[in-house]
Amino acid sequence: MKKTVLLIATFDTKEEEALYLKKRIEVRGVSVMTMDAGILAPPRIPVDIDQQYVSLRGGIPLQTLVTSGNKGECITNMMRGAEVVCKELYAQERFQGIIALGGAQGTDIGCSAMRSLPVGVPRLMVSTVASGRATFGPYVGTKDIAMIHSVADLQGLNFLTKQILDNAAGAICGMIARYKKTQIKPEGIPVAMSMLGTTTPGALYCKQILERHGFEVVTFHQNGTGGMAMEDMIRDGAFQGVMDLNLHEIGDEFVGGLHGAIRPNRLEAAGEVGIPQMVVPGSINYAVWGPLNSLSNELRSRKYIIHNPNLTLVRLSPEELFSVGKLVAQKLNCAKGPTQVFIPLKGFSYPDREHLPHWEPDGNQIFIDSLKSNLNPSIPVTELDAHINDPEFIDPVTNAFLSMMKNRNIRSSF
Repeated sequence: MKKTVLLIATFDTKEEEALYLKKRIEVRGVSVMTMDAGILAPPRIPVDIDQQYVSLRGGIPLQTLVTSGNKGECITNMMRGAEVVCKELYAQERFQGIIALGGAQGTDIGCSAMRSLPVGVPRLMVSTVASGRATFGPYVGTKDIAMIHSVADLQGLNFLTKQILDNAAGAICGMIARYKKTQIKPEGIPVAMSMLGTTTPGALYCKQILERHGFEVVTFHQNGTGGMAMEDMIRDGAFQGVMDLNLHEIGDEFVGGLHGAIRPNRLEAAGEVGIPQMVVPGSINYAVWGPLNSLSNELRSRKYIIHNPNLTLVRLSPEELFSVGKLVAQKLNCAKGPTQVFIPLKGFSYPDREHLPHWEPDGNQIFIDSLKSNLNPSIPVTELDAHINDPEFIDPVTNAFLSMMKNRNIRSSF
């Protein structure tokens, strides 16, 4: 069956470029469905989904928006409308991939629609803001959106913009060539695992054990986005259990570090849906900041390590660790499913070990005491005299997780 790509553009300002992109996709044997997300002049050529309809599905008629003169409200409404329409069309199997082009506003609208779709759907954004000092993380969110920097502004066709758009056409057509709405199914029982570089040895060891027992483990890097992607997929029903070995994003987010969770609801999804979760405070006792010379005197007075020239890992203060311990307990207290906590007394991360730069057992103990004193007594807490990356810690943690899964009749080759 012939594949179809949904093309989103603001035809009031990007009509020429959108039509060129449409033709370059069609010459590759792929159909194109067009959506106009512009708010000014109507398109000069017919489109499949017009701006009036998109605006109405956003909740506000287009004329009302334009009359208001509020540009921010106009963009927000078109984002909502594009998202609603996109989800409906995909559910109806009207398209197999999505592409958009634009500047800042067009990127907002296009990426909002793309984020509404499940992970794995081919999607590509050609954007003038896909590079530079301003972060484009909010555009991508936790979804697998491919971004192409347009290099030149998208204001008319020329030898450069034609080449960029032709490459984009080839990319989206290649993505959908073998795509099917039915996603690749896991080969084992799907389990989510959180990890970070400073807990990699223990996490990989745990992963190997789980895989030998018939689990398919998907790891999520705790860099601010990875943990939230894991939370989203848990809510989508992708996993049957969670091995949450690294809570770095919670501590980092609490103090405003660079790798803090991009939303405040980290460590909540597994509890909400009621699946088994094993929780370990990996890397929760430090935050990621910028270059050392950019840090305040107060931060430089703490224990830190230079991860690379651009990132410095700084321990949380005792007061911060107390608050973070309480926060973790409050999140876990809401869990509806089996939950256990294991704590490594000899360190929460690679540099947090005796004779290494982050070792500060008194600070760790403040976190532990705060967590335990605020935690529901029905949630088991096991403290082990081992480091988080040691087999002496990972073995019992993994065995306890396997028992939890077995008790829930989630069986593999136990």
